[in-house]
Amino acid sequence: MTEERPAGPPEETPPPAEPTASPSPAEAAEPAPASASAPAAPTEQTEQTDPPVPATPPPARPARRLPVRRLLALGGRLGVALLAAVGAVALAAGVIFVPGPSIQATPPAIDVVPDRGDQLLVCPGPVLGLSTGAGAQVAAVASPERLVAGSGLVEGSIPTSDALEGGAATVTLPVTAPDSRVAAAERTAVATDDVSGLAASECSAPQPTSWLVGGDTTTGRTTWIVLSNPGVVAATVALELWGTAGPVDAPGTSGIVVAPGTQRVLPLAGFAPGEASPVVGVTSRGGSVTATLQQTIVRGLQPAGAAIVTGAPAPGRELVIPALPVIAPAAVAEAAADDGSLDYAPTLRLLVPGEDPAEVEVRLTPAGGGDAVIVRAEVDAGRVLDLALTERVAEGEYAVAIDSDVPVVAGARVGAPAGAGLDLAWISAAPRLDADEGEIIAAIAPGSGALLHLAAGEDPVVVTVDGRELEIPARGATTVPVAGSSAPRLTTTGPLHAAVSYRGDAGLGFSRVLAPAGAPRPLTIYP
Repeated sequence: MTEERPAGPPEETPPPAEPTASPSPAEAAEPAPASASAPAAPTEQTEQTDPPVPATPPPARPARRLPVRRLLALGGRLGVALLAAVGAVALAAGVIFVPGPSIQATPPAIDVVPDRGDQLLVCPGPVLGLSTGAGAQVAAVASPERLVAGSGLVEGSIPTSDALEGGAATVTLPVTAPDSRVAAAERTAVATDDVSGLAASECSAPQPTSWLVGGDTTTGRTTWIVLSNPGVVAATVALELWGTAGPVDAPGTSGIVVAPGTQRVLPLAGFAPGEASPVVGVTSRGGSVTATLQQTIVRGLQPAGAAIVTGAPAPGRELVIPALPVIAPAAVAEAAADDGSLDYAPTLRLLVPGEDPAEVEVRLTPAGGGDAVIVRAEVDAGRVLDLALTERVAEGEYAVAIDSDVPVVAGARVGAPAGAGLDLAWISAAPRLDADEGEIIAAIAPGSGALLHLAAGEDPVVVTVDGRELEIPARGATTVPVAGSSAPRLTTTGPLHAAVSYRGDAGLGFSRVLAPAGAPRPLTIYP
């Protein structure tokens, strides 16, 4: 019979055993040790299939035990490191929370007062009109009389544009002394076939913004915008215009270039024709300009008034117009009744350039005492309001205080007899003069019939005019006669507003008293 075995690797046949000597009885008595190479033979032969024997994995390596000495050394090192870390944290906490010695170094410093640059005061210059003949152009029709007060002054002139013939604006350059005080004003009486009246104004410093409240471009009225640039760089000017119907959108109001050291004259009617109540906002980039308006009136064929409007730098909630004389109102009304003209009636012009309407209170205070007249009005945003005062004030001298809940701009217009006819005048809100301004110069242009108008604010003040003390109650006003071609010195103990009115056969005019340019403040320089 054939023996079948499962397929697999052939079994290795053990080599034949070598003959050995017979064991001794003692050795025979001991069991023979198992041999790794020759297993013991089975005692009984059986037929079976032996399964493959799985490989035995190597025994696991016993864990290595560190000697006790090494364990103790390692623990000691860890303890030392832990103590060092705790010590470092404690040291850092001590540095943070325990105050140390205070060390403060004071760097050396030098206080330096910069030299004051030249101050520029620009005067509007001559009264303007149209030249006669073919191709009529704007031209100077009368030159002003001017007073420049101060010390170390140098006067020059600005060439005008090609459109203006024979006119120039004057620039005043005081020396650079820190305590210099300078003021200038001019007055022009004109009587020609086309223009007549009395125009007066103060000379002012160039500004990046100006608000001109006044003028008229209806039939028989001519208004010029005069832009003077006394600087050394060109000024690019933009105009904003408002009227009774709201903002006036006109081409050519931006990108107006005024070359350095020149003057440009523009007709307001070219931007806002037929506007009875214009207000002009002037903004310049590059160089700053001095902006003014000049208005003239012709009634029928007869000239009947000339005026100059000077600018205010910004709208405000509290404005003061120190001078509003009401002169011979009955005679003025009778003379104006021929054509129903309203140019000579006492009027307050108001504009809110913002987006919200204004609630305005107007206080008309008689100079020298008396009950004030209160007028309240609502002014729509962006629409010019001419507030008539004819029925509210009698003949006399007044100061006008305007209180508004939003910023406004304002100007006043009045009329006066002038020879056989009439004249008109505009006066803008005057800047505030404070006690810390020191001595203030009020320049009085040449000519007779000048009055200095003083108006106090919320508190009573004591004003010294050339050594004479005047007590003005809160919200009160007074007038002081002054001589032409003079320069009275003023000091005040509190807020004050001041202006000058001029009266004569030619009519009525105004100038304002401006605060002197501030002295440069010291600078601290650290090396």
